Amino acid sequence: MPAITVRPLAPDDVAAYRALRLAGIAELPAVFCTTHAAESGLPLAQIAQRLRATSHQIIFGAFNAEQLIALAGLRREPIAVVHDKASLWGVYVAPQARGRGAGRQLVQAAIAHACAIPELGRVRLAVAQDNHAALTLYLGCGFTLEDCPAPDGMLQMQLWLPRPARASAESSVFMKINTLQISAK
Repeated sequence: MPAITVRPLAPDDVAAYRALRLAGIAELPAVFCTTHAAESGLPLAQIAQRLRATSHQIIFGAFNAEQLIALAGLRREPIAVVHDKASLWGVYVAPQARGRGAGRQLVQAAIAHACAIPELGRVRLAVAQDNHAALTLYLGCGFTLEDCPAPDGMLQMQLWLPRPARASAESSVFMKINTLQISAK
């Protein structure tokens, strides 16, 4: 069996991406934020645009030889007040490829990409609470459950990215606040 390779998808991958995404939506419709009808009705040119990596979005694919077997997207928030957050979305592994590490490799590629963006502090995702394989994967990659409420049947998870500079800056700010003298009036 050939090794699984992971790389960012490009517009040339549009046919394989569309086919695998539609298969995922057909198999697990509640997991995707779209419908099979809506997604299959999109023009290929529009889907190809989605595959262009930008400063705010990238989609990774896992390949077994030349066959696309898994997908994962990372979307960074463009709004300045929340630009330190990104979302992992659209993670899907074809049934015949499950249990071979493709999902883990994809998630790790997305995390590595997020770590290379200095402004990002955390990656968030939503996962169906009954999707035990996905929960195990995300927990194994360092994600933790958030305390905030989520839609029925879903769990919110997050991963704080390692940022030594941020940690030292936060501790010095804490020290300044702790030693601040406030006079009583």
